[in-house]
Amino acid sequence: MLEFEPATILFTVINLLVLYLILRKLLFGRVNAVLEQRSALVKGKIAAAEDNNRQAEERKLQYERQLTDARHEGAKIVADAQSRAQRLYEDKMLQAEADAKRLRSAAEAQIATEREAMLRGARSEVAALALMAAAKVAERSMDGADDKALIDTFLSEVSEQA
Repeated sequence: MLEFEPATILFTVINLLVLYLILRKLLFGRVNAVLEQRSALVKGKIAAAEDNNRQAEERKLQYERQLTDARHEGAKIVADAQSRAQRLYEDKMLQAEADAKRLRSAAEAQIATEREAMLRGARSEVAALALMAAAKVAERSMDGADDKALIDTFLSEVSEQA
């Protein structure tokens, strides 16, 4: 069976304590230093990643602001273009109306001129017919200027009454 000797137990405990102190002095210090270095490295990388995320968020907000500003600028440009187009349309319409009025007045003047010419032609034909009818009635020739003046006066009086 197993016998427990106090000396063996004491030497085993002392050996374990010495081994623990040696390992603690030589091995655990270095292992802890490596673990602390890795921990510091991981913390540094996490801090860098958080900083990168913060910068990315700032850039994102900046780009969104720029995009919003660009959209507002685009809307303003479109509104300005529509305003200019409306003014141009109104100017063209006013110009077209002025041209139409000018053409209408020119046409009315031409029509009045042609009407007067037609009336003069009709008067002279009526005067000639009246002279011919009067000559037949009086059986004499009425070629004198006085007779024509008399007929013109008569026709103008008739046209004023009509």
